[in-house]
Amino acid sequence: MFYNKKNTLSVFIFLFLSLFQTHVFAFAQDLEESPDEDLEAVDKAASEFSMDMIKALELRVLESPPTIDGNLTDKFWASSSILSIDLEMYPERFAKAKVATDALIGVTQTHVYFAFNAYDNDLSKLRTAVRDEDGVKDDDYVSVVIDPTGNLRRKYEFRVNPSGSKSDVLQNTVSDRYIYDWDTSWEAAAQITEKGWLVEMAIPIDSLKQPSVDGDEKNQWAVILKRSYPRQIDRTMGGIYLITPPNPAAKERIVTTNEQGQVEEDVTQNLELHPYAIWHPAEKRKYKASFEQDEEIEETEAGMDLSLTIDSATKISATINPNFTEVEADIARDSINNPFNVFQPEKRRFFQEDMDLYSTLMPLVYTRNIINPDLGVSVSHETKESASGSFWARDTDTEVIMPDNLGSEKVEITGLENESMAARYVTAGGGSAYGVLGTVRTADDYKNGVIAFDSLVNLGIDDKLRYQVMFSQTEYPINFAQDLCDGDDCLDITENDNCELGYCDTNTSVLRAPTDETLEDYAIQVKYKHTGPKSLFWANYFDVGKDFRADLGFVKRTDYKLYNIAYGRNWYFETLSGDGGKSRGRVYLVATQVESQKGEKIETGYDLWAEFRGSYQTVFRPGFRIKERAVNRIQQNTLDLKANAPKFDEQYFQWYLETSPFPAWTFNLDGKYGEIADAENIVLGDMQELKPRIRYQIGDFNFSVQHTYRNFDYEDSMLYKENFSTYTVNWRPDDKRVLRFLVKYDDTDRDINRWRGDELSFEREVEAELTYSLEYSKNLTLLSGLKYTREKDNEIGDDFTSKREIYLRMNYRMGFIGK
Repeated sequence: MFYNKKNTLSVFIFLFLSLFQTHVFAFAQDLEESPDEDLEAVDKAASEFSMDMIKALELRVLESPPTIDGNLTDKFWASSSILSIDLEMYPERFAKAKVATDALIGVTQTHVYFAFNAYDNDLSKLRTAVRDEDGVKDDDYVSVVIDPTGNLRRKYEFRVNPSGSKSDVLQNTVSDRYIYDWDTSWEAAAQITEKGWLVEMAIPIDSLKQPSVDGDEKNQWAVILKRSYPRQIDRTMGGIYLITPPNPAAKERIVTTNEQGQVEEDVTQNLELHPYAIWHPAEKRKYKASFEQDEEIEETEAGMDLSLTIDSATKISATINPNFTEVEADIARDSINNPFNVFQPEKRRFFQEDMDLYSTLMPLVYTRNIINPDLGVSVSHETKESASGSFWARDTDTEVIMPDNLGSEKVEITGLENESMAARYVTAGGGSAYGVLGTVRTADDYKNGVIAFDSLVNLGIDDKLRYQVMFSQTEYPINFAQDLCDGDDCLDITENDNCELGYCDTNTSVLRAPTDETLEDYAIQVKYKHTGPKSLFWANYFDVGKDFRADLGFVKRTDYKLYNIAYGRNWYFETLSGDGGKSRGRVYLVATQVESQKGEKIETGYDLWAEFRGSYQTVFRPGFRIKERAVNRIQQNTLDLKANAPKFDEQYFQWYLETSPFPAWTFNLDGKYGEIADAENIVLGDMQELKPRIRYQIGDFNFSVQHTYRNFDYEDSMLYKENFSTYTVNWRPDDKRVLRFLVKYDDTDRDINRWRGDELSFEREVEAELTYSLEYSKNLTLLSGLKYTREKDNEIGDDFTSKREIYLRMNYRMGFIGK
């Protein structure tokens, strides 16, 4: 039944505005997401708001779960509760939805089920295809956003497009981070009809980590139903609900019979095993040498992930020998002009499960640092007010990001076994949250420990304050510095020696890993953000001590203070007469200053940005940047910046452009143009960078061509030039089978007569990969592929095959139910 009398109007207003703005607007603000929802009407929300806009209902357990096939004729749906998506939220706030969407919800003891009937009068304009996992963001889709605690600490979004492709996103509100790498097990199916399209979803309640409750106490979910309707402009429709689910049932074997007479177990198993086995001949060679198996890759390997769900809120997991076989191969590399390490996504099941729990403002847990684990264990627990968890992993190799204030390097020591541990507790209520996190990494003569305290303070509908205070203690063995050296004698170089960049065996990363002292220091991050109806403002302050280290995290900069503020305005207008809604324009100014802990200036910068989001699915964000910036030290045997790290006056244009005028085509063109400093050679030159991309969908085939061109001119001639391309063809006839052909082309030219140090004047690498994945059954998946790499440089006369790989991987899922 609908419930709108027992709570006050102010409670409903706070819940709606806080929850909807956090879920919908913040999701949209990511560069890769759909255009931001229109904020123009938020200042009228109080006067326009009606308690009827948020409906509350209490669910009861239903029997005979539906078959998830996109057909809504199962008797289950006749007994379910009726929902709707009847409000337009963008571009016009609280207007009646331009297209109708009916929705249904029902629960069993283990799953929550949603059904949608999305009406559409012109199916020729439907944007949909069978997509890769998490690839539906530009399509028509319906989605469910669920906050299972109602305290805004964590939200799960489940999206389905008309072709039945799925996407799931997890938002951690405390860290203000959207975790697209997160994946969970859930089912969905869709059908396109003459009048629109239908969707069914089955989401295990355990995947929501619904907190345990005592006695007569009940959980309450905050739920948003969304429909994305991209046409001439983007439209988003929504419906907002407070839902009281039945309390979690004790784990039992629940046997039901569906309408076809099949016996099914409507339960998420207590114990799940996910074993895998892989055969992976991976051979490499030098020019004119014989092929040999890559020492870093085992030819045959096996492992397993295990998870024990004690109740919906408590889970124990373990992993034995996970590997990286399925990590994406088409991640574009960054420029040789970037001195900082690049973030890489996590795809291993064990580390994905609780990654949101350990997400904080400064990423202190970055599990890609755990490169070759042979064993790991984790436990997590949820209540309505708090979440807690811990994990431990043993790694047979050691990898650490060594930060500096001008760049970062990686320590990679094969055979040095280490242990990594993390523990986290966070509590939330009233839109605010407080947490503590501890991490430890240890090996022979090596240790790093971090303790951190963080908070989200809700200052109002439009204003959020986040902060984090951290302390670390570190001891490094001598082999860390040795691995960072550029030559054999780098540890004998003193500060009085001449050690110019490019002509010396040491570097500043070696100095950040001293072996004769214990490093102790602190770090602070404070972020304030205001997102009002017509304006935006943020202010950030970072203070990271010179000896602060977070070796389990992704902390690529240390020994600095940063001050950053921004202010901007929004405008709303109809661009073209046929748009049927408003576009949004935005202008904002950003000011940044960075200095070392000694007060040495590193960067002073000002950015002016404009943004257009509107007609033909277009996002255009041009900007002009002025910086005075130090990029590297001349003498590498000292950390001093004054008179050692020259500052350059950079001025350049930068832009992002994406448009999709036709459902099957999407075009991108990003770029930079202007005067930019080069960190490898410490010079100011002219940069031309273009990054075009074209995506085309026809039937079951998806084609993508992406290229990066960078040309850096110094003193009117080329210093270096980069060309990096990826060509991808996907054939995906259904969500069970995917065939992918990928080609990567990487070409770099340098003028070595003006280059600091020894480098090749020409390098080229071409990689071709063919993969086929098959979901043979609900429990069995297969991945097979082959990959060849050819190389050439100025010291090799011919192209030659340097690597060749074949792999066959089998994943199996086994579930066991305890009484």
